[in-house]
Amino acid sequence: MRFLCLITVTLLSRLAFAANEKVPLDPTTGMKMGADWEIVRNHCIACHSPQTFLRQRATEANWTSTLAWMQTNGGLGKLDPAVQKTIITYLAAHYGPGDSGTDRRPPIPATLMPRNPYATDARLEAAAKKPAGLPPRPPAPR
Repeated sequence: MRFLCLITVTLLSRLAFAANEKVPLDPTTGMKMGADWEIVRNHCIACHSPQTFLRQRATEANWTSTLAWMQTNGGLGKLDPAVQKTIITYLAAHYGPGDSGTDRRPPIPATLMPRNPYATDARLEAAAKKPAGLPPRPPAPR
């Protein structure tokens, strides 16, 4: 029993140490230079600023959902499955929930959100354009 406790404590301390290790940041993009960060940089900042995802925190499932949304609605083409898995793994590892003190607040449950008066029009517009293969129109400048 003591042996099992010793192994558990050792393993947990190693995990805590690994979690506290500082990953160097790329001076140009601000991205954490972990494994495969160049692949993520090359694919993601082709369309948007790295700040778009550097401020986000999500689980692997949420990053997968976000990438699927971008492929369906954002004009992102199909990715090689290995590349897609690499991107999601990097984002979940380095920008997952609880990995820094800059976590965003938890999302507000939909039942507590006010009705969005624009959601219906946007949904109808997207549904009309989808069969034609047209990407959604960017929002009008304010």
